[in-house]
Amino acid sequence: MAIGGGRELTYQQVEAESGRLARGLLLAGVGKGTRIGLLMPNSPDWLVCWMAALRIGAVLIGVSTFLRPRELAWLLKFADIDTLLMKDAYLRHNYVEELELALPSLATGEASRPLTVPEAPFLRSVWIWGGGRPAWARGTGPELLARGDELDREFLAEAESQVAPADLGVLIFTSGTTAHPKGVAHTQGAIVRRLFELEPFSSRADGERVGILTPLFWIGGLYSALSTMLAGGTLVFPDRPDPAYMIDFITRQKLDYLTGWAGQLNAIRQHQDFTPAVFAGLKSSGVQARSGLLPSGSAAPPERTPSMLGMTETFGPHSGEHRGTLLSEDRQGSFGRGIGAFERKVVDPQTGIALAPGTSGELLIRGPLMMEGYYKRERHEVFEPDGFFRTGDRCRILQDGHLFFEGRLGEMIKTSGANVAPEEVEQVLLAQPEVREAYVIGRPDPAMGQVVVALVVPEGEVAPDEAVLRARLGRELSAYKVPKQITFIRAEDVPRSTASGKVQKVRLLERFDLSGRTPAGAPVASTSEMEADAQ
Repeated sequence: MAIGGGRELTYQQVEAESGRLARGLLLAGVGKGTRIGLLMPNSPDWLVCWMAALRIGAVLIGVSTFLRPRELAWLLKFADIDTLLMKDAYLRHNYVEELELALPSLATGEASRPLTVPEAPFLRSVWIWGGGRPAWARGTGPELLARGDELDREFLAEAESQVAPADLGVLIFTSGTTAHPKGVAHTQGAIVRRLFELEPFSSRADGERVGILTPLFWIGGLYSALSTMLAGGTLVFPDRPDPAYMIDFITRQKLDYLTGWAGQLNAIRQHQDFTPAVFAGLKSSGVQARSGLLPSGSAAPPERTPSMLGMTETFGPHSGEHRGTLLSEDRQGSFGRGIGAFERKVVDPQTGIALAPGTSGELLIRGPLMMEGYYKRERHEVFEPDGFFRTGDRCRILQDGHLFFEGRLGEMIKTSGANVAPEEVEQVLLAQPEVREAYVIGRPDPAMGQVVVALVVPEGEVAPDEAVLRARLGRELSAYKVPKQITFIRAEDVPRSTASGKVQKVRLLERFDLSGRTPAGAPVASTSEMEADAQ
C-alpha cells in the first residue's frame, strides 16, 4: 500500500498499525473531537497517524512542513491543537528546534505532566518519531504504539462504534488566500462520499504505483493518496525531492503515475541526467498532458484531454469529465461539467446577479458535500444566504455545462500550486527598518503560474541590500512566499487612484520592469519553492 522512509506497508499492516496507534492515543487521553496536529513529511507513518486519528473520531490537522517558527506558532494556537505528532527532522529541517523557537515556553515543560504553553494554550502533549526525545516531549512514536498493546481491541471497537459520518474529520489549512491560512473543515462522511463520487473521474486502477510529490497536508496530495487507496493502488513516497534523486526514483520504482507541481516536473525535465525515457512509462493526468509536462500516453491530442477544477473547500474536483473522455474541438481547454450534486453558477462579482451562459464572472458553488465551513468563522461569514460559496475564480460556463477557468478575481498569488497572500508577505517586509512601503504581486510565469515579486519604497535615499533583505524574509516566511525579485522604487512612482489614493496594484506590473531578471543574492533554484523548503 505505501512505500517510503525505509518502510513498506501492506493494507493489512496499515490497518493493524493504525489500530494499535489509535489504542495508544486513547490511553494517552485523546478522545473524540481532540485536535491532533500532524507534522511529518509524506510517508507511510503519516498515513498511519491520519487513519488512527479518524478511527477514534479525533480531528486531524495536517501541519505544513514548510512553516517557519513564526507561522508554526500561529497555527498551533489558532487550531487549538491538543496533541502534536511529529517527525524529529527531515533533510535540512530540524523540527524539534523549530518547535522550540515557535514556542519558547516549551523549555519549562516536563514529560511527566501535561504541557502548559502560553503560546499554544491548548497544547498538552507532543510525541516524536525519530531520534532524540526532549524533556518536554511526552514520548516517542514507538512508545505511543507500544501503549496501544495495553488496551484490548474490543475497547477500540466500542470507541469506533461511536464515530459518526457527521463528525468533523479534518481541518485542512489552505496555503493562504488571506494574511493567515484558513482552516477548511470536512466531516468524515463527506470525505468518504466524495471519494466514491469522484471514482468514475479518477484515472487510478488496482495495482498501479503512484508517486506522490505533493504534500499530504494539502488537498492535492491527500486526495491523490486517498483516491489511489480506494482503487487498491500503491503509494510511493520519494525520500528526497531533488531532481537527480527523482530521475533514479521514477525508474527504479516503476511508477505508473507521478503527482507533482509544474515546477517539480519541470525541474526533473531540465536536469542534465534527464532523458525522455525517464517519463516514457508514466501515464499522465489531463493537466499534465495539456501542459506538456508528461507524455499523454494516448494517440489523442493532449489539448483534447480534459482536466478537472476543484479546491480544498470541495475536497477535490467540483468540475471534470469521466475518465477516457475526449473533448470536442470546440470544447478544448474545458475543465468539464459539474460533478455529483455540486451546483455551479457564474455571477457578476459586484452585484451577485447570475450571468448568461458563456459570460465571464465569478464562480459560485454549493452542494451537500461542501465543507462545513472555515474554522472559527460563522456560517454567514463564509456562505451566501442561499448556501452558495464564492470561489474567487473567474470562469464562464457554457449552456451544456462545460466550464472554462480564466483566473482569479482577487490579489492572491498562485505559485507552483501554492497560494501566497500578498498581505502576509507585505507585513513581514514592512517590519524591516529599511522598508517604508511594500507591494507584493504575482508576475506571470509559464512554468510556475505566477512568481512572487515585491516592489519596495525604501526608508531613506539608499536602497537596502536585496540579498540581506531576502535572507531575513526567509527566516520569517516559507521559501515559496519569499519574493524571487525585489525592485526598489520611489514613493511618487507608485500608481494610485486619483479619487481615493489607493494603490493600483494591477498597474504595478505595467509600470515597472518585472520581466524576470535574477536579483543579486537570489540563486536560481533547481527545484520548486516547496522543494526548497523541504531540503
